[in-house]
Amino acid sequence: MEKNSSVGASDAAQETTNSLREETEKTITLSEEEAMEETATTYTSSEAFQVLLHQVGDYGRWQWMIFFVTSSCGIFSALHNLSAAFLSATPDHWCQVPGLDGVNITFDLRNVSIPWEAEGEAGVVGRYSSCSYYDRNWKELAASGAFSGDTLPDLPTNVSTTTCNHWHYDHSTYKTTVVEEWDLVCDRRYLASTVQSVFMAGVFAGAVVLSELSDRYGRRTVSLVSSVGILVSSLCVSFMTHYVPFILLRFFMGFFNSGIFLPNFVILMEVVGAEGRTVMGMLYQSCFSLGFMLLPGIAYFVREWRQLELCISVPCVLLLLNYWLLPESPRWLMMQGRDKEAMKILKKMAKINGGKKPMQKEVDALVAQMNKEDGSEAAISRMKEVEPHKDNNHKKRVSDEKSVTRNLLNLFQSIITLLSTRNMRRRCLIIFFAWFVVSLVYYGLTFNGANINASIYLLIFFSGLVELPSYCLVCWTLQKFGRRVNLCTLFVICGAACLLILAVPKDMVWLNMTLATAGKFFNSAAFAVAYIYSAELVPTGVRNISVGTSSMCARIGSILAPFIVDLLGELHYTAPSTVFGLFSIFAGLLALLLPETSKHRLPETVAEVEALPR
Repeated sequence: MEKNSSVGASDAAQETTNSLREETEKTITLSEEEAMEETATTYTSSEAFQVLLHQVGDYGRWQWMIFFVTSSCGIFSALHNLSAAFLSATPDHWCQVPGLDGVNITFDLRNVSIPWEAEGEAGVVGRYSSCSYYDRNWKELAASGAFSGDTLPDLPTNVSTTTCNHWHYDHSTYKTTVVEEWDLVCDRRYLASTVQSVFMAGVFAGAVVLSELSDRYGRRTVSLVSSVGILVSSLCVSFMTHYVPFILLRFFMGFFNSGIFLPNFVILMEVVGAEGRTVMGMLYQSCFSLGFMLLPGIAYFVREWRQLELCISVPCVLLLLNYWLLPESPRWLMMQGRDKEAMKILKKMAKINGGKKPMQKEVDALVAQMNKEDGSEAAISRMKEVEPHKDNNHKKRVSDEKSVTRNLLNLFQSIITLLSTRNMRRRCLIIFFAWFVVSLVYYGLTFNGANINASIYLLIFFSGLVELPSYCLVCWTLQKFGRRVNLCTLFVICGAACLLILAVPKDMVWLNMTLATAGKFFNSAAFAVAYIYSAELVPTGVRNISVGTSSMCARIGSILAPFIVDLLGELHYTAPSTVFGLFSIFAGLLALLLPETSKHRLPETVAEVEALPR
């Protein structure tokens, strides 16, 4: 990432930046109209755009306004991302024994009807079996008056058991959850894990499809459409009475969730200069943390799942305000040849920041340079778009018929571009794996409260709380030590904290929760670094699809996390945290193979990436 001298850029990077400014100042003395034209044709489009952005103001009031507009979506994203922790929470439950429902005594009939699972059995500690009961004729026993005395009958326990068909649920923590409504327990327990996994599968699909569409049709367009989509789908979820449509709507919630969080992030990264990119890139995650902390507070007071879903869905109507507040990325607009729209945004940026208003010829020269550097079909199409439209209606219809096929192929072509050359392939595969691990651990530690006997309300609140100082810490360490060392160190420390849970008994709840929270602290910081890193490692033309594909890999991790927590947690309470720890350490070591990007400008073409050592 390019740095200005005020934040300690390297001599080489600073010399390049200074030379660009000197060149611009020199040409301005000759003719203002010729200034940026000469700069754009002398230097790469990336360098010329940085000069233009610096001219209008690359880290001022306008950027902070856009920061608050783009990052606020993180609150709504967090509420829906983590809501399954409460919507699909599994309350204590036990078998509804046929024949005993009508027995009205003060004694706990579970003492004679349901087996007791002691410590070490099925990975639980001292509780009644949730999936079986003693196979007796309970209706006949009740009719015989066996339960009418002052004490429970002494019945032998060395009899066979049978599985439950219906259950009683403890309502001391949750009034209702989807688990209780559709009996997602015992042999249907995987369906409870699926509530979160299907949401993440939607995020997975959205990261691929909507990221590609935002590269093609604009970041703002996709963000606005997704805002409507997440509002409608989340409201509908509250009224579902069957599991299958509930799950399908959860998928679409996740799908549109990607369409607001990722394009908004890319817009922010493309309008801020090097000086503010690190700070704003890290603080972008802070609104997600606020939503993280807000969710358990709402869930604590609203313990019926439908009402909770409504409480976190209705505020999403505020996202519709982005129609008036959210601008398109001027960098993207110029790459599409839409220079007049880019000029309008740049003039507004200059007015609010107190910078110098750009001239149309400057933007035209920059657009021409971008088209010159990019010889792809997309560039040719962009140049045709800015020419006078002379095609007749027949040609237009043929073009429209081909556009659908072109859109489908464009997705695969973009992904192939990411992996087509040596440096791009190394960069992308490592950062994709880093995203997979950081998301696996992020959601795994969040949902792992039951395995370490921690309160889900406290664990999620503290997990969100520690994210804020972690971002503040990394804002400083990123400027001091760069991306690569930070990502490696954060992963390794997170992994060590997870592995230490192996040495702590399960009944030491606060110590286990402290280690889990510490792991979450460093994991959250690594997540924020991964966001910035993935945007800096690839060229502008595929930057959004790169961030989207990275997020897609992260969703694979988040899809697997609930199953690791639930299924491995049954084997031993430390099994999930051990898996998280080992993956984290391995990802940290792989990060050492990435290049450092903190003192370099954002690349514009694949050729620029391949010209570097790695």
